[in-house]
Order: sequence, then C-alpha cells, then structure tokens
Amino acid sequence: MATLYFTFSSIGKYLVLALLAITIMIITSDASPINRRQEPSSASDVREFKLWAKFASAAYCDVTDWNCGVACEGDTAGTRLIKFFRHSAKRDNNVYVAINDKEKAIIVAYRGTSDEQSFLQDLEVVLTPYSPSVPKAEVHFGFFSTYNDTKQEVTTLVKQLAKKHPTYKVISTGHSLGGSLAVLQTLDLIGTPGLNPSNLFTYTYGEPRTGNKEFAQFIMNSGHKFFRIVNKNDIIPHLPFRSLNYLQYGPEFWIDPENEVVVCQDAEDKKCSDSLPFKSIISHAKYFDTTFLLTCLLKK
Repeated sequence: MATLYFTFSSIGKYLVLALLAITIMIITSDASPINRRQEPSSASDVREFKLWAKFASAAYCDVTDWNCGVACEGDTAGTRLIKFFRHSAKRDNNVYVAINDKEKAIIVAYRGTSDEQSFLQDLEVVLTPYSPSVPKAEVHFGFFSTYNDTKQEVTTLVKQLAKKHPTYKVISTGHSLGGSLAVLQTLDLIGTPGLNPSNLFTYTYGEPRTGNKEFAQFIMNSGHKFFRIVNKNDIIPHLPFRSLNYLQYGPEFWIDPENEVVVCQDAEDKKCSDSLPFKSIISHAKYFDTTFLLTCLLKK
C-alpha cells in the first residue's frame, strides 16, 4: 500500500511553489489568438516526449540502484543507474547518469527547482559570458554556476559510456531548472567522437529562458535536436523576462489546451504558448501523465 512520506525539504519545495503561484501569474498584453494551423508533432515524437518526461521526473528522487518509487517503474523499469550526484556542492542539485538497454540510451537527467537553495539560484538572473568561443553569448548566472558544479565529472562519465556503447544514443533531459542544465550538458557533448545529430538529443519540460539572443542562436545553429516542450500556459518558459535581455530558442513543442502537441519553429512564436494571455505556475507541475515533484513523495 502506498504511503506518503514528507520531510522538511519536501514541505519547503511546496512552500516555494505556493509562493510562485501567488507572485508570478502574469498577463501578456501582446498575446495572439491561437492559430490551429501549427505543424502537429508526429506520434513517434510524442511517444519520446512522454518517455523522457518520466526519466526527468526521477531526478527529483533519491535514486539508488534505480529504486526510487513510481518514477523508476513502468516505462523506466530495467534502467541501470551508473552514478547519482546528490545535493551537489555548492549549488545543491541532483543529476544522475543511467543506461537503459531497451531504449539503447545513455541518460543524463537533471533535477529542477525543488528546495529553498535551488529557488535562490533561480533568482540569480544576472547574465554571464557563456564561452569565449561563442562571442556575446550570455547565460543565467545561477543556472550556469549550478551546472558547473558537476560539469567535469558528468561530461567525462558520459563520454566514457558513449565510447563503450557506440550504438546507444545519449539523452539529456530535465524539468524546469533541470531543462536549462540539460541544454548546457548537451552543448558540452557536441563534438564528442561518436556523437552526432543522429544520436545526441535533448528533451526539456517547462525550461525557463536560459540565456540571451546570441546564446539562443547558438543552440539553434548547433545542428542538433533540442525538444523544448511547453505545457499550455506554463509561466516558467516565459521567465526570466525578455526585458532582462533573455530570449528563448526554437522550435517550441507546445501541448495546447486540447492536449495536442504542435510545433512552432520560431523562438518566442506567437502561435504557441505565447498565444495564451494568462500564464500560470499550475501548468508547470504536470506534463503528459508525469507529475513532477509529487512522484517522488510516493513510496511503497
């Protein structure tokens, strides 16, 4: 029989969400009417979107030997945990590296905002240079610092696994803050021998804006597939504000109000989530049949 276990940190994460629900619901004055002529996503894409959302949700758990309650069951069952980085210093984030032989995939999944520390990191919105090799590209200081806590160890490990399993694809995934970290991870894997646009993919859910226009352009020019999935009127993909020089990248894979997944190719496209004038935190919690955060409070 299932039982709910609550800890101080788990209570804290809901206090954070409650605060967000009260303080960051906004009206977008330049929203456009919903355009039903967007390109629909293929059934195979939607299948992948739902699958990697489950792996992203497991990053909110304390993953041990792929034993983390319902997030480690069903479609994700049989996954082999390679390493779990728990409460990384200094920024306090979880990330795991795992292998799923059924999917022939090496998975890197980052946790999103779930406690007071990660919430404070989200507020560090000053832009900082991304890389000398990408002139003028800047990224969110808090996100970038959090990613750098485990960058070297995770990237090295994934490269070793990719060499050992040359027929496997590499998937970077994450929800919310975790989506931004997953994007940074993929960018660091581009150019790895054996990895190319046919086997290196990124799936993010409710990913906030991660950097400026030049950073967004760098992602879109990379030649790799970044599936940035947005649920209905989820507010987080519209933060930090564009007035702070942030910009999303395209395409956007939007779960519309009828739960159909459609594609808008352009960044900040007015035909997808920007077509809805009211933005809310409520749509951030659940993507498809995966409810983030709550999943890992349910134990057998």
